[in-house]
Amino acid sequence: MKPQETFGSGATRIALITALMAPSGETVRERDIRDGASLAIDEVGGGQLSLLVENTDGSPQQIQEAAKRLAGQKVALVALSVADVPVSTVRQGLGSSRAPLLILRGNGAVRPAGTFAFVSDRIDSAVEGASYAVAAGRKRLVVLLPSDVSAAERQRLDRGLAGYGIKPALVAVTGTTAFTGDAASKAKLKDTDGVLLIGSGEPDVGALSQLKANGYLKPNAMVVGSSGWANAAYKRPELSGSHLCLFGPENGSRMTSRYLDRYERAAGADAAYGFDVIALAAGLVRSQGEDAITQESLRSPNGFIGAAAAFRFEGNGSVERTCAIYQVTSGSVKLLDPAPRSF
Repeated sequence: MKPQETFGSGATRIALITALMAPSGETVRERDIRDGASLAIDEVGGGQLSLLVENTDGSPQQIQEAAKRLAGQKVALVALSVADVPVSTVRQGLGSSRAPLLILRGNGAVRPAGTFAFVSDRIDSAVEGASYAVAAGRKRLVVLLPSDVSAAERQRLDRGLAGYGIKPALVAVTGTTAFTGDAASKAKLKDTDGVLLIGSGEPDVGALSQLKANGYLKPNAMVVGSSGWANAAYKRPELSGSHLCLFGPENGSRMTSRYLDRYERAAGADAAYGFDVIALAAGLVRSQGEDAITQESLRSPNGFIGAAAAFRFEGNGSVERTCAIYQVTSGSVKLLDPAPRSF
């Protein structure tokens, strides 16, 4: 691997800064992001884009130098896939460059104003899943939080649910709340027809089983999980029939088949995120010309369409994505509703 790689030869330059030359070796996550972006240059770039990849060792010094070089090359958009370096390092390196900065981290990650998050996490998944349950006619929702949920995640969850007009009957942390059959609990939880189960560990599954055993759940109650569930959870009989809102590429799509052909491995969410950095740039340049990529145009309420369905940015730079609904069945997940292609 070289420190600098270029894919495509179009006039509008898109940059990606990685830590693929880290002493500990490349991570699968960053390799998939880079490969997804490189594929998109050929698939959706339309000859108008080029991708400049700066592969660093992940140190703030090398990342800042990479950003400086990219500013000198007049890049139109910069994406950062390095997981743990302060984003301010890149901003400093870019100096007076006005290129928007996409951070391939979750909405909860710390980042300076004027930068954009690009990864959807378990809280985003849970909020979209809850809205699906409500749209499907569920009215009394109990939210079960895993013990590792942070205060910031809890705030984002509350805000997200409120945005859909959802007021849970109860929000409880699993492992610290016992759902016994006492009268007060029964009164509060009677007629529960939806459970939002964000984690899939023993305390989480235990809390769900308690709710069921003590007769709190209506026969038609819908259990909604999140993208934070471990794959092993799909094999648990207690979770069979649950619904999940998952982000990522749709199996059998053009992107997933081309990715498999080129790299001989399946495309996951990270490959789709890499692809979508380029899809976003290509959409803007195709419709508005080569100077179209600005802070303002990235905030278009109509959003963008990519491998991981439709996405758009909120005023604070958070990303909002449509997701596909899957059902847990026979130890795996089955697609029920494809992700909407627009908002």
